[in-house]
Amino acid sequence: MLAVLGILAGMATPLVSALVDAQRRDEVRAELAQINNALESYYFDNASLPAALNASDFYAIYLQPGVGGTAILDSWGQNQAYLYQKTSSPDVANIYSRGENGVDDGFGSEEHRVSFYGAIPGARRTRIRMRVIIEVMANYLEAGGALTGIWSTDRTAMGLGAEYANDGFGTPFSLDATSYVLRSAGPDRVMGNGDDLSS
Repeated sequence: MLAVLGILAGMATPLVSALVDAQRRDEVRAELAQINNALESYYFDNASLPAALNASDFYAIYLQPGVGGTAILDSWGQNQAYLYQKTSSPDVANIYSRGENGVDDGFGSEEHRVSFYGAIPGARRTRIRMRVIIEVMANYLEAGGALTGIWSTDRTAMGLGAEYANDGFGTPFSLDATSYVLRSAGPDRVMGNGDDLSS
């Protein structure tokens, strides 16, 4: 009888371990998706990436800590935060788990990873601002206003607030006073190349 119980216990241990690992995988996938969504909201509002996942202007504002404050803690990271790497111009963040071995094998080698691209919310924010600016500019010109081609001067003359000074990537708009074309430098923040946005 004891031998049978020993065999059953031996069979149950791997099953329990597999179940725990499956739950961790699901938790990691869900948390990485939540972090990605929070980064999108943060970027839309700030035209930049947070300095870190636990930055005071990001964590608990855009990303809710969750039960026990574990929203940024990697289930396989021995109570360490998910790994977060960012680059700028264009803004990209790579967030990933250490995986089942608990070791940082690098973003490309880990199974549970997500990349966030600032170009998406940045372009959306830029287009929203451009629509407002174009409408205000049309009304301004119809009322007899004149443009100088100096964005800060023209923006103020049209009555647009400081929130319209920059595009969704944090770069000042450019306005051609003769063609009335409004331009954004786009995700790379460099005016005059293929990723520029224009009205």
